[in-house]
Amino acid sequence: MNIHRYIITLLSLITFGFIIWILMTAGEYYLASLIDRPRISLHRAWKPGGFVGHGLGILGSLMMIIMFTYSLRKRVSFFQKWGKLPTWLNYHIFLGIAGPILVTFHTAFKFGGLVSISYWSMVAVASSGFIGRYIYVKIPHRVSGKELTRDEFKNKLSNTIQTFQKEFNISDKSIAHIRDLSGAEKIEKRGLWGIFTIFFMDVSGWFKWQKIKKDIQSTTSISDTDMKSFKHSLRQIVKMDRQIAFWNAAHSLFHYWHVIHKPFAYTMIVIMIIHVTVVVAMGYTWVL
Repeated sequence: MNIHRYIITLLSLITFGFIIWILMTAGEYYLASLIDRPRISLHRAWKPGGFVGHGLGILGSLMMIIMFTYSLRKRVSFFQKWGKLPTWLNYHIFLGIAGPILVTFHTAFKFGGLVSISYWSMVAVASSGFIGRYIYVKIPHRVSGKELTRDEFKNKLSNTIQTFQKEFNISDKSIAHIRDLSGAEKIEKRGLWGIFTIFFMDVSGWFKWQKIKKDIQSTTSISDTDMKSFKHSLRQIVKMDRQIAFWNAAHSLFHYWHVIHKPFAYTMIVIMIIHVTVVVAMGYTWVL
């Protein structure tokens, strides 16, 4: 695990702990009706314009603004020498989850007016982000984040299969059987709808792996000490076979995802800026 994974894990734990603290401290306030809230002692601090509520909005908004630096890293040549793209993506995902959660607490679960458009756009951006991440990992990339070509990835799969065969004395017939069980042919035939096939296979993966492992073990002898390495290599082959089968569809889906994701992101940020400008202009600053 590299240093950035440790940092993101630590930040995630801190954020999770912070959310638990919010719920334990102000859970009573959030569960109260909008009519009763002004009579609760927590209202002054936890309302959207209160010291804590306002602070949560500032922190969440800053997270989402910083989140957009990922786009700069992808598109501006000056930033492209700063770290690996997958690392930036991991921070982008963390900020895209933590920011909206804090903004939701800032709203005190009260949505209305122009700002509600920004809020629901934010929810759409965060939700579609999970889908985009799922599609993204189905497209093979180098460690640097640069996408592999289909021929490069086919060669990589071929080399992986050869190594697997030599290491565990696997026959060509067993390899053909593995690739048949991977469901790659079914995925490729279904085109864009293949995403649902892959998703189902991921969800029901444990049962599928047990069948593949059992079938292969019946034709070859794998020692207990080699079993961990065997299962890892087997998973790699099946995963890569499915990625190649889903190659064209994944690129098409990723294109459509961008078409949907970007307008929501731009709407969110524009209305958020308008909201902040109006609030500051009316004198609703945080600590001053």
